[in-house]
Amino acid sequence: MSEYDAPAADDTFAADDYEADATDTYGADDSASYTEDTYTDDDVYSAVADTDVDGDGVNESVSYDYDGDGFSETVESDLNADGWIDQVVTDADGDGIAEEAILDTDGDTYLDTILTDANEDGIADTVEADTDGDGFIDEVSVDTNFDGVIDDTQTY
Repeated sequence: MSEYDAPAADDTFAADDYEADATDTYGADDSASYTEDTYTDDDVYSAVADTDVDGDGVNESVSYDYDGDGFSETVESDLNADGWIDQVVTDADGDGIAEEAILDTDGDTYLDTILTDANEDGIADTVEADTDGDGFIDEVSVDTNFDGVIDDTQTY
């Protein structure tokens, strides 16, 4: 795998930020990634990454380690390749199992579903849904005894 730090020919910069580092990485399996780290003029850090993990030419995900503990807390995915994040999956304890997913499945820019797997059994314990599409959560379903069966549903 080769790695080098250099801005890409088509890099553009807004007047209020500058590029701190840009890295292109290529793997033997044709996978590639481009990572750009920027700071605003207020010294606020932001990271942008496009990653093709499997070498199929489609960027899959972005991963951040905000607290520097070596585990990614958040993975964001652009599922329809429109340049907007469609899904956020959180692995709070770094064990590789997602505890939370926030989705905008209808593309209306409102998050419409939150799934939580607190006991990490692979079954959503709490489902919150925006059933009428107004951008507000309308229903909460809870599996209080963690047996995989919804025990309580409240509609707002």
